[in-house]
Amino acid sequence: MRRHTLAGWSLAAAASLAGAQAVAQSSRPDARGAWMLGLGAQADEAESDSVLATLYVGVASSTWLTLVAGQSSSPADRADIEADTLAIGVDHRFEKVGFTLGVERWGDADSLETQDLAGSVYFERDRWRMSLGLETRDIEIPFTLTGPLGGTLRRTAQVGATGFSVDARVALAAHSRLYLGVTETDYERSLNVLPRIESLRRLSASTLTLANSFLDHERYVAFEREFGQVSLNVRFATDRSAIDDSKFETLDAAVLFPIGSRVDLEVNVGNGRSELFESGTYAGLLFLIYGR
Repeated sequence: MRRHTLAGWSLAAAASLAGAQAVAQSSRPDARGAWMLGLGAQADEAESDSVLATLYVGVASSTWLTLVAGQSSSPADRADIEADTLAIGVDHRFEKVGFTLGVERWGDADSLETQDLAGSVYFERDRWRMSLGLETRDIEIPFTLTGPLGGTLRRTAQVGATGFSVDARVALAAHSRLYLGVTETDYERSLNVLPRIESLRRLSASTLTLANSFLDHERYVAFEREFGQVSLNVRFATDRSAIDDSKFETLDAAVLFPIGSRVDLEVNVGNGRSELFESGTYAGLLFLIYGR
């Protein structure tokens, strides 16, 4: 379960989760029966695209269940992958401390599959919130070998990874907040020896598949400002590849505003820039539908 704002496929998932967490962390005394549905879509100028559905349901007074399903695709001259996403998570909050647990499966059976187990503990006061996270990732890369008689053998290369993250939110004033975060990932072995790693390196060529690429670390800073019922979020992130040590930077902005009594719309646009690939622009829409 990843990230904070709508900028890429798993980033889009995290945007829905972030909006739902705002509901979960409100002053509502009992979350039972409350829910939120997020429906999002994004595309970039390189013809990568993604769609996403997220359901967040209050199952106990201070416990929320999250269900995520989606699909993303990247053309042949990029990562050449069509991937499905399925995830489930739980968020339980005590008075000033809470925790999250989640599992996510992402990938394409013919190209790359990953399974993530993640957990975090968060601490919150009136003006700030801090979260410490741990994530384990199992990566499977299928490949084909040609035997001495011309036959083919299908094999799978596997590698594990462990990630650590620290995220913080600070209220600067009554209607403005600052977000900061860092994530570090360690892989069990060198990624350069894995089969097909050159083609999979192109996952980081698009912000729509960046979150599921082989990142060594991420740093981000974001600023949010509310103007009545409208909120503006601007986020800058820098990521570094664990394959070739190349850097990828993204800058995006999102505006969230109500379009009905229980429906919000977020419009987002951003640009990603890499040391090895051309910069690209992406945009998307996210509908948030609230229950009681």
